[in-house]
Amino acid sequence: MAIDLVIENGTVVTPDGIAKTDIAIDGGRISALGSKSVFPKAERVVSAKGKVVIPGGIDPHSHFENPGSFRAIGEKPDETWDMGTIAAAIGGTTTTIDFAQQEKGKSFMDAVRTQFSRAKDLSVIDYTTTPIITDLSNLDKVLDYMKEAVEHGITSFKGGTNFGRLDWHEDDWQLYSILKCVKEAGGMMMIHAENGLITDGRQKELVREGKTEPKYSSIARPNFVEYLDIQKCMMLAEVLGTKTYIVHTSTKEGPEIIAKYRRKGLPVFCETCPHYLTLTDDKLEPKFPRGILYKCIPPLRKKEDVEALWKAVEDGKVQTIGSDHVPFKKKHKESRCDVFVNIPDGLPGCEVRVPLVFSEGVLRRGLSLRRFVEVVSTNVAKIFGLYPQKGAIAPGSDADIVIIDPDKRHSLNATDLHMGTDLSIYEGMEVTGWPVMTILRGKVIVENEEFIGELGEGEFVRGKLEDPV
Repeated sequence: MAIDLVIENGTVVTPDGIAKTDIAIDGGRISALGSKSVFPKAERVVSAKGKVVIPGGIDPHSHFENPGSFRAIGEKPDETWDMGTIAAAIGGTTTTIDFAQQEKGKSFMDAVRTQFSRAKDLSVIDYTTTPIITDLSNLDKVLDYMKEAVEHGITSFKGGTNFGRLDWHEDDWQLYSILKCVKEAGGMMMIHAENGLITDGRQKELVREGKTEPKYSSIARPNFVEYLDIQKCMMLAEVLGTKTYIVHTSTKEGPEIIAKYRRKGLPVFCETCPHYLTLTDDKLEPKFPRGILYKCIPPLRKKEDVEALWKAVEDGKVQTIGSDHVPFKKKHKESRCDVFVNIPDGLPGCEVRVPLVFSEGVLRRGLSLRRFVEVVSTNVAKIFGLYPQKGAIAPGSDADIVIIDPDKRHSLNATDLHMGTDLSIYEGMEVTGWPVMTILRGKVIVENEEFIGELGEGEFVRGKLEDPV
């Protein structure tokens, strides 16, 4: 009886190292690694000669059909789940961890069910989610909501210290209480760590002084507002023993602080994003034609932060790289650019995450293939409780596999990408190394940048956190 698929002659990144080996796939899973000569006959054989074969990318941080960012400007995104996940698949991502924003007076699972109703019909890649905590009016209910979500296979929850002007900003007592609940529920807390009270005050001060250009979005959020609150979060995590994950770390200081607590044996983790590894705050000038397009929070930083973050990726102080994909278009930024505070925060990036880390990290900076795979896939699976179903090329794991042509050059201009936006923050740039095939649970869904899968093929992946991450 024939098996479904064999991938032959590739340079394969496995949990045990780099190997020139063949991969047998059947029934949606990897059945064996070794020599094709001893495998059963396959329905299809794919040659990966000269190519790098990795487990499908797992994006720990995406915002598909994000209600919060767009609701703040009174609009809905043009990009839908199908458009966004097709782009992600073309770029080598097979699983995404999105965000479900809690509605006032409703449980986390209400938000999850609303989100999954869309993903079930439209997502072309597998998915799970992180509920965003927005209703802190009754902390007694938070633990019950968390336990319900964890039982369903949702392992993480998100809060923030950054939105001081919003009524769902977590003050120190609320943050402490929520971290305590997360610990008791058996989950992990994702935190956007910036001091919101200082940033809000600084922004108002700058606007009063007539300093309204995009460059002041960075000046209003200096490095210390991030690492000040990272330190606070780490101290609380130490007191409570809560698994804690700091999202989109942008400063040179951030990974060092988190690493100090990891050395104590605490389950705390550091994420950064491709834009903090490739772009600097000089992109915010001049205001026109493009400075307005680069506003995000945390803001773009200095060259010294970029270099320090790459060093932290290389030495293990940064565990994951997420896209923080928000599909704003030029019109959204341009129509609100009178004062930097009003420009929507967020950048598209789900498609370019894996290729950028490969090109800039592996080819340009000598990042090892194993480390590359860890930060774009394996570590995410382990931290969020999806491993070894996801994040590994190993017998028994889901056959989520990406084949990268290390010599293929690809423009990062908006017209050459597939995300549901006309905005590329990498306009004029080019990467070397691009996925030529994406396989989801044994089925080829992208071949040579052509999507050949079906809408709604993505499935919810249940997670379960393990103590010895």
